[in-house]
Amino acid sequence: MKKLMIAAGLAALASGCVMVGPSNANSLLTLDVQSPDTSFIDNSVQPLKKGVATATGTLVFVEGDASLKAAMENGGITKVHHVDYKVKNILGIIGSTTTIVWGE
Repeated sequence: MKKLMIAAGLAALASGCVMVGPSNANSLLTLDVQSPDTSFIDNSVQPLKKGVATATGTLVFVEGDASLKAAMENGGITKVHHVDYKVKNILGIIGSTTTIVWGE
């Protein structure tokens, strides 16, 4: 019984190791979900430039910088019009989160 409890605890801790970034849908298989972040919309800024930043991972390790700041730097953006997110996840084993920033 003790071994079963330990195994269940380890399984609970290991599940979702690659659940990175924002997503509107939580599932074991998320192939391509995109969601806008409307809190950043600034109509005085034109969405002329696009900046992208991605973090990817496997069951144990996640690497990359999918922050808003990294996406802005990658696109040379100083003023943000809006932000989009793209999430992929396969059984919690392989996953990625991409932040897409539009602005000037």
